Amino acid sequence: MFRYPIRFKIFIVSLIPTLALLLTGVLNHQFLNSLGHSSERILSENYRSIKASQRIQQLLEDTRNQLLLDTFGYEDKQNIPLSFKQEITEQLDLCRNNITEPGEKEILITVTEQYRRYLPLYEKITSSKDGFGGVGDNLISFVSLSADMIGKLNELVAINEQAMERAQQNTNRFARSALRYSVTLIITAILFTIGISFFLSRRLSQPLAGLANTLGKVREGSGKYPVIPVRTKDEIGFLTAEFNRLFERLKVYDQLNMEKLLAEREKVHQAELAKARFIADLSHQLKTPMTSLSMSLGLLAEKSDRLSLEKQSKLFATANEDCVRLAGLINELVDIAKLENMVRPPQKEMLDIEWVIRETLRPLISQAEDKGINTEISIARDIPSLAIDSMRFPWVLTNLVGNAIRYTDQGGRVSFLVEKKDNRCCFKCSDTGSGIDPRYISKIFDRYTQFSEREKSGTIGLGLAIVREIIEQHGGEISVESEIGKGTTFRFWIPIDQMKDQQL
Repeated sequence: MFRYPIRFKIFIVSLIPTLALLLTGVLNHQFLNSLGHSSERILSENYRSIKASQRIQQLLEDTRNQLLLDTFGYEDKQNIPLSFKQEITEQLDLCRNNITEPGEKEILITVTEQYRRYLPLYEKITSSKDGFGGVGDNLISFVSLSADMIGKLNELVAINEQAMERAQQNTNRFARSALRYSVTLIITAILFTIGISFFLSRRLSQPLAGLANTLGKVREGSGKYPVIPVRTKDEIGFLTAEFNRLFERLKVYDQLNMEKLLAEREKVHQAELAKARFIADLSHQLKTPMTSLSMSLGLLAEKSDRLSLEKQSKLFATANEDCVRLAGLINELVDIAKLENMVRPPQKEMLDIEWVIRETLRPLISQAEDKGINTEISIARDIPSLAIDSMRFPWVLTNLVGNAIRYTDQGGRVSFLVEKKDNRCCFKCSDTGSGIDPRYISKIFDRYTQFSEREKSGTIGLGLAIVREIIEQHGGEISVESEIGKGTTFRFWIPIDQMKDQQL
């Protein structure tokens, strides 16, 4: 997903010094092994040559001393074992096989040549029976030759000792050089680790600090969101890109909120205008029946004895109609107060919906029977108890059924049905009344909506706006279908499970 993830960078930073230290260890091991093998080889060969030379010297000196003692009669003449010849030969062979230094070969050639002359002299001296007089010259030559051979062997020993000393010095120098090389490599690895760690920490901290500073300056709802440049291809770059996408979504969100706010402001403005027109119209509507009622009662009070019974009956009828209209207008004022109080959350309690419906609609059913309208109430048996506002929800029922009865003529029918669908409780209020003009269907639930029939009904039309408010506060929705001359049907629902959860 990421080209250079942070964990990869950290791994590389940790891996490089580790590899450097591992390489240092391997090289040191090789250097020390090479040094050890070289020193061991040189010292071993030099030591063997020295030991063989010293052994030959000892044999030559012992032989010479013994011959001198035997010749001059200081001791009884003893036979020197013949094995010394073989041992000298073996030691010479050993020296020749361990030639490692310049000059050794020439010395060994000289010693070998001398040893060839040494043996005959030894044989002559040991085989003579005449004492010093018979072996004098040979003895002198033998002693002189032995001294020369011992001197050459001393040179051979000195050469090998000097070689061993040089090997020791070279070993020390090589060890010091390897130590310096190792220390240099370790210090280089440490410095490199520090440098790349500092570089990586800057590469990690700078984008994060820049991102934090940019985010600290962002103000939600300002509508101004920055576009942060993506400089890396790791998790920080991905995080930066995600913030840029978030800012784009916030811009769209703020734009939508601004549009909604403007729409709400326009809606409020239009509602205020409608409310102002409504209040002005309501004032006019109150003035008209009040004037008519005042005139009718004034005539009856002043001229009742001079008016005929028919005239009095008409005045009483007019006064009664004006009282009905005034009552309707006063009810509208009460509806306004209810509508303004809808901002308060409803107080819900678990109630049997069938009981609520039948108790609420009982007075309206009696009114419908007096008007000659048939009524039907049908409630399904599987409806559970619902959490509803016992004060507001019955008002929905009385308003819808009351309107249905008001706009239905004698002989018509009003029905109220309740059923359960999934997790909803669905209500249906139908009538066979005059219906609603299609021009007003889309605005029937708006506040302060005025229709041309308001004077006929004696109301101005806030009831359905209140109905929708109450249903929406219960988490439901309401809709209407109507046809002129055939009647109107209101359908609404409230959730069952949600209402229970809210109550709990």
